[in-house]
Amino acid sequence: MSKNPNYTGGERFNKLSKKDGYRSRAAYKLKQIHKTHNLIKQNQNILDIGCAPGSWIQVAKELTKGKAVITGIDILPMAKIEGITFLQKDLLEVNHDDLNDHFDLVLSDIAPNLSGIGITDSENMIELLNIEIYLINKYLVKGGSFLAKCFQGSSFDYLKEFMKENFKEVTRIKPEASRTSSKECYLLGKFKK
Repeated sequence: MSKNPNYTGGERFNKLSKKDGYRSRAAYKLKQIHKTHNLIKQNQNILDIGCAPGSWIQVAKELTKGKAVITGIDILPMAKIEGITFLQKDLLEVNHDDLNDHFDLVLSDIAPNLSGIGITDSENMIELLNIEIYLINKYLVKGGSFLAKCFQGSSFDYLKEFMKENFKEVTRIKPEASRTSSKECYLLGKFKK
């Protein structure tokens, strides 16, 4: 177990995810965000960008009682989840034939492989955000919502500016399941203009 006092929460949620059958502790981040913001609803079309290993899809399926159309995209493989469409491909290669529908909710817990070099990590995160923004502009319906991971710093500022221009409500969220020492946070845009 970690002795680092700034790591509060991570170990507990790792153990809890195994006990509850979730693929990662990220499930609790989404559950906590949903509890506060009532984000996931039945009969939605939901897109999860960077979905592997699939814990956010598990939560979305659970919260909608299977009464939603859920699609996940990731370059990494993901073990099958019954009733879910999964596309294993690079986000840059996604096209209309892959996603021939529009979505009410887009989720993204994706992050680049971190190098520990702040400016490089920030540039890589912004590059990912640009791909997400492209997908949002193309596939998210008017009135829809977008939840995305970012890191405090330039990627946070970049995403926040995009969201303020394109959504009626924008909220910064730091779920309890996130490591307290992490710069990770989430931005939620509701009611796409």
